Amino acid sequence: MQLRPRALLALVLFAQPLAAAEPPFATELSLGFGWERSATDRPLVVLDGTPSAAYDYSAEGRSQFVDVAATRWWTPVADDGRTPLALLPFVAKASSVTARVALAGTDRDSLGRFSGRETSLEVRLAGDGSLRRSDLSAEWFVGRSLALRGAFEYERERETAASTSVESPSGRADVSTAGTRATVATGSLGVALRLGEHEVSAAGSYGVSDQVRDDASAFTGSAQPFFSTVTTDGIVRRVALGTRLVFLDRRLAVDATGSYSSTTSSSDLSTALSGPVSQGSALAREAAVEATWFATRRLGLSAGFAYGTRDVSSGSPGRLRPSRAETARTLSLGLRWFASERVSAVLSASRTENESISPPDSTTWQRFEETVDRVTLGAALRF
Repeated sequence: MQLRPRALLALVLFAQPLAAAEPPFATELSLGFGWERSATDRPLVVLDGTPSAAYDYSAEGRSQFVDVAATRWWTPVADDGRTPLALLPFVAKASSVTARVALAGTDRDSLGRFSGRETSLEVRLAGDGSLRRSDLSAEWFVGRSLALRGAFEYERERETAASTSVESPSGRADVSTAGTRATVATGSLGVALRLGEHEVSAAGSYGVSDQVRDDASAFTGSAQPFFSTVTTDGIVRRVALGTRLVFLDRRLAVDATGSYSSTTSSSDLSTALSGPVSQGSALAREAAVEATWFATRRLGLSAGFAYGTRDVSSGSPGRLRPSRAETARTLSLGLRWFASERVSAVLSASRTENESISPPDSTTWQRFEETVDRVTLGAALRF
């Protein structure tokens, strides 16, 4: 009778490592849904160094999106029984390829007013749009410490809007429509180096974009209808550096990235009278850091902060002048929980505060402040 409990205890101790380490997996499918809301408050308008209360503006936007992705590892990813489940692909150092498709729908409304001494103007705008994005990325390990990375992304966006303006006391009303179609294609190459549990990476990307905007006035009182088309071609160059640091026996992961990008563009305005050409450029800088604490193998809690600036210049060829300065601050929180070793759920939320001043370094300028809230809920399956 005494042998039976001892034999049962031996079986339990022998089975524990087998239960902790699951069979390898080679594929992960993920599906995510998200909601986003943006709001812009009354701007600050300064005329010749003096703030003006004659301008009022408010805007609100809403967006819903869905994201589908699939990742395939060439070598099955094994479970060692102690690494947090979210970090298993990173620790495995297995070559992989990922395909992703995202769809989004947006709508926005805005209202602007100007009150002068003798006249006032009210402008209302309503618009909607759609976004389709697809990308293909791959990571190939050359040995156990060096990986080569490449990606290609294609994005297509469409937006339509209608606006009405009413002037008082004349009663003149204008009705206008605008349609925008834009595409962006970007390719990138990079390299990642593993230093023990840590990683450093560098990547460069090159992209081309084109945008066509058609404007028309459906009714302008006593004036003649107006039609115009603006065609813009752009080139984007970007360099990014990143690192992932893993501490405390893989219980804490810190990701940090920094990027610098340069955009040049040229626009051609076609109207019934003339077709002037203008150029533009933009310099963007961004830094972000995110820390993830794995309370258990199945649960990871993360917090992040990002800060970015963008300086935009425009004008005639050879005479570019600063036209807008932008800053953005983003605070994000998230968690990933594995209901089992193969099924996980993701919940994340972020708030971005955008500020733009146009034109900067001038005695007459306007400042807009926008707040963007974003929530994402997703799930992933490994097999």
